[in-house]
Amino acid sequence: MRALGAAWAAAAVLLGPGLGRGEGVEVDAGAFGFSPASNATANVASLQRALQGGQRTVRVTRPGDYELNETVYLDDDTRVIFAPGAALKKAARYGFVLCNRGALTRTWNRNIRIDGLHIKVNGKEGGPPPSEPTWGLRGQLTLYGVRSAEITRFTCLDLEPRQFCIHVCAFEDLLIDGFEIRGKKDGIHLGAGRRFTVRNGICETHDDAIALNAQDYPTSQPMQGDIEDGLVENIVDEAKPQTGGNSVRLLTGAWPDWRPGLRVRNGDTVRCGMNVYRVVLPSGSPERESVEASRHTVGTWRDAAGIGFFHCSSDGATQANIRRVVFRNMTLRDNRTSFKFAWDICPANRAIHPETPKDRWPTCEATLENCQASATNGPFIWGNSNVRVRASGVTVAGTLFDVNGRGISVEAELERVTLLRPLSDRPDLVFTAEGSLDLSLRALSPPRDLIAQWGKRSAVRVRGDASLASLQGLAPISGDRLMERGVRKFNDGRSWTEDLAP
Repeated sequence: MRALGAAWAAAAVLLGPGLGRGEGVEVDAGAFGFSPASNATANVASLQRALQGGQRTVRVTRPGDYELNETVYLDDDTRVIFAPGAALKKAARYGFVLCNRGALTRTWNRNIRIDGLHIKVNGKEGGPPPSEPTWGLRGQLTLYGVRSAEITRFTCLDLEPRQFCIHVCAFEDLLIDGFEIRGKKDGIHLGAGRRFTVRNGICETHDDAIALNAQDYPTSQPMQGDIEDGLVENIVDEAKPQTGGNSVRLLTGAWPDWRPGLRVRNGDTVRCGMNVYRVVLPSGSPERESVEASRHTVGTWRDAAGIGFFHCSSDGATQANIRRVVFRNMTLRDNRTSFKFAWDICPANRAIHPETPKDRWPTCEATLENCQASATNGPFIWGNSNVRVRASGVTVAGTLFDVNGRGISVEAELERVTLLRPLSDRPDLVFTAEGSLDLSLRALSPPRDLIAQWGKRSAVRVRGDASLASLQGLAPISGDRLMERGVRKFNDGRSWTEDLAP
């Protein structure tokens, strides 16, 4: 991940794991007046005093609901430990319950540990406006610009529809271990960062359970950039009567360089010099012609035409990819799309501006291991973007693979797949994109013919030991082998013939 702009780069010092020299300084927040019996204003002030300056371990030892009506900020080398039965309860409409202090000035914080936190949203939601540098951050618990951070034994059971639960963006070395999140919005929502582990969690969320959004709505990420080298494992996405979103959502994007006369709309991204900006206009409004170059590095600036440009970073980035991420031991019980690989385009966001050079178009790379998906209404893999995916040891109840889009390139290796749905007229494999697919299918069970649907402008190559109901519409190369209705076939470069090789 590149440096995150001039203000970030000045503080970008690589740090080792563990707390700093202040680890031995331990205090009880109750000694500063933090109490379930105090009002929200007093509790904000007392907890902030206990945490002030960092380099300490702060314990909340008394069970009960601690009301808060403003954000409490965390400094470097801070560990906060909550005893069982202690909860932070929102008593007013505001944004983050806890946030690192560097988020306010885009400076890095280091070594932050939060253990045993229980947030009670209590119906209270809020967030920063576009004029603030933290616009786009929406977590009840938010970290923005952190190195070496841990969130363990976390609980939130009443998530409301406008704020994510845990939101982390611009990070290095992140651990989220042991959580239960229930409610109406995203559970774990990550932006640009590298080296992370998310594990041992239960989600019951109306929106995405796990969101890795390298590119996102302007209101949902303060910056865009690569997400790299991650492991998500031992996650349960619980079923519920009404559902939306996805079990796992992976968003990527790319953008052009600004030029005079560039037509933009809300949700676009542009690079101007080394600065990266998001376009801020009313959602759904028509494109406008941009004629003034942005130069600012904080907040939102509006040109003479009323086009807003929110400063994301000064790293010169042109892409937001997802690379080398593994999902392992996922139990996906909700009846919705299991893994969504998307370039999101809607009135509020445009992941790929029409003038983005094709050599900048990003790719999402993911490995799916030992995942069980119960969804019958949503596909196991859905996409409309460049994807490199490998799935192994997975169990699927609905459509295995469903990808569309324009100009995309997809590579997929699917092996040791158990199909719970019996043979029907519904397709198992769908690729209706204007683009290319290289698909390897091996060791599928139980043995049966797969129903496939290919687009008229799709170039599809399928290899392996699977059996398709029809090989019509494929674009093989000489030497490919496959089965058609249980009969082994060989492609000699001109046509499919019965494979007589022993």
